[in-house]
Amino acid sequence: MGILTGVGDIPPTHGLLTLTLALLVVTGAALLGGISGFGFALISTPLLLALGFPLAFVVPTNLMIAMLTRVVVAYRLREHIRYGRVAVMAAASLPGIGLGLISLALFPAHAIKLATGLLVMVATLLIWRTASLPPRRPWPGAVAVAGCLGGLLGVTTSLNGVPPVLLLASEQTTPKRFQADLALFFVLTNIATLLLLGWRGRLPEVATLPLALFWLVIALIANQVGTSLGGRLSTVVFRRIAMGLAFCAGIMTVVTA
Repeated sequence: MGILTGVGDIPPTHGLLTLTLALLVVTGAALLGGISGFGFALISTPLLLALGFPLAFVVPTNLMIAMLTRVVVAYRLREHIRYGRVAVMAAASLPGIGLGLISLALFPAHAIKLATGLLVMVATLLIWRTASLPPRRPWPGAVAVAGCLGGLLGVTTSLNGVPPVLLLASEQTTPKRFQADLALFFVLTNIATLLLLGWRGRLPEVATLPLALFWLVIALIANQVGTSLGGRLSTVVFRRIAMGLAFCAGIMTVVTA
């Protein structure tokens, strides 16, 4: 199991089981992400960390998968995108990415893993709560702040969608506009984050590429299935399922940290 070199302390005899569980995580997260329009990293990040995969592998892999799965969504819903707004968020994510790179150099991986689990639990409760409140107009600068925080969380934990989702949920944005704005934001900021991670030498080793590419293919298929199902099934029900799974995943990450 040379592909697992550096992936925590996974015993060689348990390598196949770990890979199988990880594949189920990626498939399920991509499926739910396609149905609800968000939540891939919210579910996959804490669960993959709990399985023992290192943050340095999970973050760029999740960013790559989220970026490529959202390209199709952004193109399909291009008429609903608020380009100026998304451009502000994406531009504001750049200083956040810079702060995140500094954080990666200052804090150990286990501390970031613990913070990730706590963040997932808090973000899940906030998203759930925000979506049930009356719509509110964003305060001045909210779009830029959401983008900056998204950049910070993206480069450290791959959870760059949390701040924009909270902003869009508080506005009670229509589903198509919600997915469209978020999809283009993911595409733009994930490209920038991956480029800056590569510039700082923080991309996974070449030996892990086959695993990442295999996950990518599976995620693309599952996301497409989820997107198709999303138009027929209750989005509310599946968002509740996704939030429940994400909260449990956050607990698991905190425990294993």
